[in-house]
Amino acid sequence: MKAASFIMLVACGALAGCAALGKADKPVTMRLSPGFPTATPDLPGSIAVAPVQARGVTAALRYAYIDSAAPGEIRQAASLFWEEPPPRVIERALVAGLKTRFVTVSGPAVPVPADQRIAIVLTRFEEAGAGGAARAVVAFDATVVKDGKITRSGSFCGSMPIDTASATLRARAFEGAIGTAVEGVVQLMATGSAPAPAC
Repeated sequence: MKAASFIMLVACGALAGCAALGKADKPVTMRLSPGFPTATPDLPGSIAVAPVQARGVTAALRYAYIDSAAPGEIRQAASLFWEEPPPRVIERALVAGLKTRFVTVSGPAVPVPADQRIAIVLTRFEEAGAGGAARAVVAFDATVVKDGKITRSGSFCGSMPIDTASATLRARAFEGAIGTAVEGVVQLMATGSAPAPAC
């Protein structure tokens, strides 16, 4: 055996995804575009959405899931990725959702003075369960500040079933879960009372 061939075999053996393990899955990037019903904003005042905070896999681009056989572990898929980090998706969704009720809403990209500021800490953004019981789960804590004081706070969650393993349908389930959670925040801001968490 030539030295070059031997080195190639050793190198291949050290790398994941070599022939012995089969060809790696092709990466798939999923886009999220949660939408909200068209409405004419009717509430005065201005709201600013602060940058959404998250940590660990909740803030990562790689798709996170929990296997029902090991509920204490958050795992990451090998080939599924989000187009943008979940915190940025939540920011966009909050701005879009709040604009259905409030006249003036700004996001983190436009740091302008506002009557109220809402801060979000993303706690879950994952697939939970397995098989026919799999669902997209999005959860976060929200705090509203006005004149330097906390005026409202609450925990919000959205959950939607994932009908198949299709990446497209997974993304649609997450859009639904995001919409449910964000609608809870909009209700809190508009009425002062928050709905019970949806999951």
